Amino acid sequence: MTKRIEIEFKSSVEIMNTPMKKRRFIVDEMIYPGLHVLSGDPKIGKSWMMMDMCLAIAKGEKFLGRKTDQGHVVYMALEDTSDNLQTRMYELTDEPTDNLQYVLLVNTLGNGLEDDLRKCKETFSDLKLIVIDTLQKVRETVDMKYGSDYKDVSTLKSIADELGIAIILVHHNRKQQDSNPNNMILGTNGIPGAADGLLVLTHKSDSKNAVLNISGRGAPSLDINVIRDGAKWKLLDKPPEDKPDNFPSVIHDFMLERKEFRGSASELCELLCKKFPSEEFKNNWMYRELLQHDEEVHSLGISYGKTKSNGTRSICVRYEADRDSSGSKLLYPESGAPAVPETSSNADISSQTDTPSASDVKTIAVPVGDKLIEWAANRITEKLAEQGIEVEPFQP
Repeated sequence: MTKRIEIEFKSSVEIMNTPMKKRRFIVDEMIYPGLHVLSGDPKIGKSWMMMDMCLAIAKGEKFLGRKTDQGHVVYMALEDTSDNLQTRMYELTDEPTDNLQYVLLVNTLGNGLEDDLRKCKETFSDLKLIVIDTLQKVRETVDMKYGSDYKDVSTLKSIADELGIAIILVHHNRKQQDSNPNNMILGTNGIPGAADGLLVLTHKSDSKNAVLNISGRGAPSLDINVIRDGAKWKLLDKPPEDKPDNFPSVIHDFMLERKEFRGSASELCELLCKKFPSEEFKNNWMYRELLQHDEEVHSLGISYGKTKSNGTRSICVRYEADRDSSGSKLLYPESGAPAVPETSSNADISSQTDTPSASDVKTIAVPVGDKLIEWAANRITEKLAEQGIEVEPFQP
């Protein structure tokens, strides 16, 4: 008998104001903690793709041009033998790693698989991913009904959520073609409906090339063009640009100068855009960025909140140097360049903030022309030297 669950209510206010960590990708734009299904045409090379992905995560290398979050990976190769795995490994790499573990036999769903998955996490604390190749090997039933499909995949999703890892189920495409790749996944809609992410690998007609279609709840929808080159799948598209998450550094360096800000999200966004023109900011996501970086910004001496007065919502941000783990140093990569002085409006700073005295204001004489170039080069050299990086002296 199923244990009764007590219903629990959460208001929209609570949801929107609770700090929650930003989604962590294990493979950028592709794999994140949760339940994923990789479905592909027969003999297209699904297992080869999964083994290559597992190796990349285990070594912290890129996969299809995308960064990975290094950690342990468990590959449940339930249709393979040790001989087959050895052959495949030698074709994929000449440098094995202890971060990649193989399992050839596990229990089925409802008969011990759940405990097998938990044991993987207990054994490897930095576990990132478990691959189950294939889904049907861990199912007790071959009954293709919506209820059975949804229940089995939901069970595995619950375990992925519980353990904070990604689980990928290797599955098959149906023979019938469809303009919607997700409709090609063998079985009922219960399989894609219960999964967090879907990866559908299909051959292009009259071509050796293939398309990996990615969709789901937590990643952008993508069509990645790939080609099989021996044992490996290679990217045909231009690799995506690596975009570091600079928000904690941005808000820290901004508040390092201002100490306190009070104003609307659009006002904060406008000021940040002026100071950091190479970064992207969105008005309606400004407070969410603070919530999703809660631990980082608090460790840097930043506290924040929201107020509402006369129907107007404001964001309040404050900087306290004694809580700054960076030692009040500039953190943004481009902060070594001279900053443009900013003037503050009444909406920017709380009325309780003291006006700085003349002795608190520092004036920097900035040279012009060739002297400016030499001055900037010397500043950059000093910053690099602080990080232990030596460069040749600037020659004007």
